[in-house]
Amino acid sequence: MHVRWSHEAPRPETDLVVFLHGFGADENDLFPLGNYFDDRFTIASVQAPKRLPPHFGGYCWFPLSTTLDADIGDVRTAIVQLDDWVQTVADNYRSVSLLGFSQGMAMATSLMRMRPGIYSAVIGLSGFVVESAELNDLFKDEEFGTSDQPLFWGYDPADPIVAADRIQQTGSWLRRRVNLVEKTYHGIGHGVHPQEISHFLEFLNEHV
Repeated sequence: MHVRWSHEAPRPETDLVVFLHGFGADENDLFPLGNYFDDRFTIASVQAPKRLPPHFGGYCWFPLSTTLDADIGDVRTAIVQLDDWVQTVADNYRSVSLLGFSQGMAMATSLMRMRPGIYSAVIGLSGFVVESAELNDLFKDEEFGTSDQPLFWGYDPADPIVAADRIQQTGSWLRRRVNLVEKTYHGIGHGVHPQEISHFLEFLNEHV
């Protein structure tokens, strides 16, 4: 797993935040957000494993169609590999939280669904939740009935990449299962707004 770290050596007195980028980006894409975090956090920005063709550039966690559909075998492999890596580093830190943008939000929420209750906070930006009965054996969604999992979800309702029905589906899933802070940012498209950064940092400081 290729990772860009804010600090080279483990810092067990700090809280780890794992950054998960979107489709067509790399580990450098979200890394500048780390400048907004204070020094009690260690940032690990992970590069997705699949390199996209040159005309796309960047990497993806799993291939997507234009409707955000994906091969479930690819999705399963990506989730399991990322979970394996997170578990190898988790004990080096006081806590672990996840921040995912776009497809990275699909990965962050999937890790959360594999291991309910182990993440201090989950931040999802302009993304979606994976929906597939074929992954039910991987996920422990039944444990979210009484979950107090803190999750921040920020998005533009008119996101040009994540379709309205996928946003609706994601909202329906999250509102019933997690301790949700939901914020909408009209006009940001498929991006991250400065106000959104201050909102998710406030959320993170409250729960970590």
